[in-house]
Amino acid sequence: GQDAIMAIDNLLSPVFYSNPEKLSEEERNIVYIEELEREVNNGGFSQFFFNSSGDYTEELIQALKKIGSTKFLQLVESAVAEFPNSHVPKDRSERQEILDSIEDRADPVWDALDAEFYKYEEDIYALMLAYISNNIRKFR
Repeated sequence: GQDAIMAIDNLLSPVFYSNPEKLSEEERNIVYIEELEREVNNGGFSQFFFNSSGDYTEELIQALKKIGSTKFLQLVESAVAEFPNSHVPKDRSERQEILDSIEDRADPVWDALDAEFYKYEEDIYALMLAYISNNIRKFR
């Protein structure tokens, strides 16, 4: 499943970064989840929030709900809970200012969540493939 999802993401991501409106909501949902994976696997939740991927935290949460994730959804929601009022600003510079002020408290929590994430206790690829297959007409 992972190879198939990566192949699909390789087609969708470049479109997303140049012109997200060209993608259906279903296609964007896959990109949001793959962004999460890329960033967390690369530098943890702190990197996910620091980079532009954090702009789409709200959309990511909705995407995880739509594919039927429970474990990854819970990890993301726990990571988000470190922000004041569990609100992750869409604006990157605003978000980075908040990160500066919360990182001492949040980093240990995020490190623990990263470790949980890396276990892949849920087959996120199977969930994404089932979602794609159930919405195949929305995928080009």
